[in-house]
Formats: sequence, structure tokens, C-alpha cells
Amino acid sequence: MTDATQPAPATPDEAVAPDAERLISDVETLKAISDPLRLRILELMVTRPVSAWSVKELATGLEVPPTRLYHHIELLVERDLIRSAEQRVVSGIIETRYRLAALSLRLDPALVRAGGPGHSGVRAMLGTIFDETRRDLELIMADPELGDEAPVDRPLVTRSFVRLTPDRVRELRGRLEQLLDEYDPRKTDQPGAVTYRLLLAIYADPTHKEVSRG
Repeated sequence: MTDATQPAPATPDEAVAPDAERLISDVETLKAISDPLRLRILELMVTRPVSAWSVKELATGLEVPPTRLYHHIELLVERDLIRSAEQRVVSGIIETRYRLAALSLRLDPALVRAGGPGHSGVRAMLGTIFDETRRDLELIMADPELGDEAPVDRPLVTRSFVRLTPDRVRELRGRLEQLLDEYDPRKTDQPGAVTYRLLLAIYADPTHKEVSRG
């Protein structure tokens, strides 16, 4: 019997890989990925990127009623963030299954820069990302079983700074990108694996002002 929390393994005709990347260059698509539940749908689907998911399977994985998802699914299809993959008759009802359209999303710089048409949308999207991260960390820190005896499960969160030359910045970015590629979920999914979340940011300090040294 198939586990209800995960879709059935992809058959050869289902194994259609999503696009590697999608450039987000319009405000409406930016708004679509700024909603917490729609973001969670995409994050869940990327764990099985070649699988076709039913609304019921997504609802089970997200622990929400299926009725909460239909509007969000329709909007994600409309913005080509997910695609209708197939239809099946299940218990006399036509069931549509969906597949992820792209593995990663990248924002068009012209859309998101200050004063650009998507500036407010970026603020909403960042708010969603940080709110979801805060929610996860609060749940983890409230776990009574979290202790020093389980260091692997303790969250590693830090906010710091480094001073780097342009060459060193490029080197650091390259090493981080290489590390992310090495631990890409498509390459590390193994029996018994547990899901961990990564939130990575590197950016020039926009508030920094050089202080002269006496």
C-alpha cells in the first residue's frame, strides 16, 4: 500500500524533470510566491521534483484540509509555478495531479530594486520567508526533548559580519554555492534521511559607513 503522505514513485512517463530555474519578472508571480501557504506548497513539491502530486497528498504533507489548497493550487498553475501533469479517475471522481514547474526561482533585479514595480512584493516575500523561519525555530526551541545530548538537532543560527576584498567575496560566494550544490536535496535523498532547512544570506552591509582610524 502506498504511504498516504507521499506520492507514488514516478513511473517513466511521469519522470519529466522540471526546469532548472524560473526568472520571476512580473509583479503578479512575485505576489503568488509571497503567500506562506503557497510557498510551503512549492517547498513540499521540490522534495519530490519529478513526482505528480494530488491535492490530497499535498494537504496530507502540509497538514491542512484539502479545501484550503484548491484556490492556491489554481493560482500557482495560473502563474506557471506548477503544472497540471495528468488526470485520473479515483473512486469515480476525476483527480488532477500537479508537477513542479521549476526547481529554483530567481528574481529579476529590475523588478525588485527600490522604486521598482515589485519593491512592495519583495518586502512581502521576505516577510514570509523570515516569518516561516521564525515559526520553525520557535517550534524547535519549544521541544522539551531538545538538549545538549542531541547536538545534530539543535538549530545553528548566527548573524555576524566579515570584512572582505572583492576577490575574497567572490571566493566565499563560490564556496557557498558549491556547498549548496553538494547538499542539493536531489542528491542527498537517502533512506532514513531527515529534512533540515537551510537559510543562507550574504550581502554587503547597506548601513555600514567606514570610520577613519586615528
